[in-house]
Amino acid sequence: MENTFVTNHSELLSRLTELKSEREIQEMALKYTFTEFVATINLGSLFKGSNTTDNDQPKELLKTGLNMLLNLITGLVLGKNRSIKGYLSAMMVERFTTMVIDNNIINIITGISSE
Repeated sequence: MENTFVTNHSELLSRLTELKSEREIQEMALKYTFTEFVATINLGSLFKGSNTTDNDQPKELLKTGLNMLLNLITGLVLGKNRSIKGYLSAMMVERFTTMVIDNNIINIITGISSE
């Protein structure tokens, strides 16, 4: 980006118009690049290993994601970092939700998909 010195109002308006058009071009290029990036990512490839035959990989990934999300929400709601009482209660709730998710992930998935 070059430095241009503006000395009067008409040059300022001209420079603003020029910068707005550059911004629009950059935004369109960014949108195009992002669209290409999303198109190249195949979410199925995250769940399928090229040389793995384990069908539980998506289930484990889902369990981990749900556990992390619930741990974050629990920590925020119960004030995990604010007090000892909040920390202990958050840890108990996190352990309970982890146990529930690990044992009932199939029921959770079918419950969500049936609604």
